[in-house]
Amino acid sequence: MKRLSIIIPAYNMEAYLPQCVDSIIRTTSRTALEIVIVNDGSDDKTLKIAQQYAQRFPDTVRVIDKSNGNYGSAINAALTIVQGEYVKILDADDRFEGSLIATFLTFLQKMNGVDMVVTPFIEVDKYRERKVKYNIYGRKVYETGRVYDADTVFADGEIRFFMMHGVCYRTALLREMRYHQSEGISYTDQEWVFYPLFNVQTIAFADIPLYRYNAVREGRTMDDKVLMNSLPQLVTVTERIALHFVNEAEGNYSEERIAFLRNYVADRIRIILRKYLLVMNDADFAQSDFITVYAQMMQLLDLCQIENFTVPVNNLLKVDLFEYWRQQHSRYTPFKRQALYLADRAMSAIHALIFR
Repeated sequence: MKRLSIIIPAYNMEAYLPQCVDSIIRTTSRTALEIVIVNDGSDDKTLKIAQQYAQRFPDTVRVIDKSNGNYGSAINAALTIVQGEYVKILDADDRFEGSLIATFLTFLQKMNGVDMVVTPFIEVDKYRERKVKYNIYGRKVYETGRVYDADTVFADGEIRFFMMHGVCYRTALLREMRYHQSEGISYTDQEWVFYPLFNVQTIAFADIPLYRYNAVREGRTMDDKVLMNSLPQLVTVTERIALHFVNEAEGNYSEERIAFLRNYVADRIRIILRKYLLVMNDADFAQSDFITVYAQMMQLLDLCQIENFTVPVNNLLKVDLFEYWRQQHSRYTPFKRQALYLADRAMSAIHALIFR
């Protein structure tokens, strides 16, 4: 049995796929790895490149060729065939730090049976590389190599959410819960770090920044321009997450776990409202169907029993965008929104320098 399966969803990634796969394939621990490249209906040379790797490394690389169904469909397809004890996603325009793969595999072996492994990752932008930790304020809360009860982690208040780049799951856990990701839309990586948390019982933390996230590629789904044009998809994913929470919340879960997951849903709703109320320009806002979106979000808040809800500009700048809209039925003036947005950017940069 392979120790780790790495799922690489790929759509028109001919320019990035070679460096992505090379970052894995050159490790001395290749025999413990399985790489599953899912060609999601590409119309460039992505499939040809993937097949070449499969021919060169038949014991390590497997290829799935399917029609286009977006990110979630690629993950779902791969999960049906992966053979590794653990599974991790690597986007085709990102890569792993090859020198750390052996260390990570050794950690998985020592933590044999743990449901979820959490690591920091490296975010690479135009100007610098920075280490993004699971605990956003930089305090070292958990010991490396120790298995923690998941409810203890959920209750401590140090972690608001997990990110796809930093999580790895025990494959059997996902199969036992019949994990399925939404298809046909983007931003379903949010489901990857939410749905399994209802089932995760044990968590281990490792200071192994294996994942290198490419934050500069134009056209990526988290690019501001793409994200603003794709807000309806983000709304859909958030709605599905919230409804999943409502369906599961009556199960046999601890109060701490439910509170953590409820806060996660609140954060997703908060992100959407912030985009509309602060970031979106006036012309786009006028063309948007925000009244409908607002009604949807209010309904989700009610269904999930989320109380005392606010949309501050950030954790330090407590100006409440949500309360202003409720009272005035309008956004702040363009001048004030611009000032708040620039202040937020400045605070975010300072935060990254201090804590990352």
